Amino acid sequence: MDIGWTVRRTRFFNPLSRLAFSPEAGHSTVLYKGAGPALNDLLGGHIDGMFDAMPVMVTQAKAGKVTPLAVTSTKRSPALPEVPTVMEAGVPDYEISGWFGILAPSNTPPAIAKRLRDEVAKAVAAPDVVAQLDSQGMEPLATQPEEWDGYLKAELARYTKIIRDANIKPE
Repeated sequence: MDIGWTVRRTRFFNPLSRLAFSPEAGHSTVLYKGAGPALNDLLGGHIDGMFDAMPVMVTQAKAGKVTPLAVTSTKRSPALPEVPTVMEAGVPDYEISGWFGILAPSNTPPAIAKRLRDEVAKAVAAPDVVAQLDSQGMEPLATQPEEWDGYLKAELARYTKIIRDANIKPE
């Protein structure tokens, strides 16, 4: 599905999201010291587009301050069900998802790690927490350590490829 936008010169905050989106399309990237200044410039009309976390953008969209073009996850957000995914908009195999995780030192005693994991899983499954997260475009997910480790390794490999393909070098 094409959502029908054409932009000749778009400046995006979040260079890695932009690179994964369309590195060959000729978009320029404006680097910011954080999402706050970038959002100010988006709202002020100084940049044409921005990738940012769902809670921020859902709030701005519901207030009528921004027009969401697409979500970067593999499925539509319950918070903005009318907004297509980037893949639905015609960019194949695109997914950039933000996440929050709870990590403990590797030498944490297994019983303490299990208790922490169990309590967090219970908290994110509570109906009021699920409702609050859903309203902000976030999906609670409690995983086992092995799943989380596999996910982090896959994300590292994916972002490493994006960075290498874009020939980004540390400064």
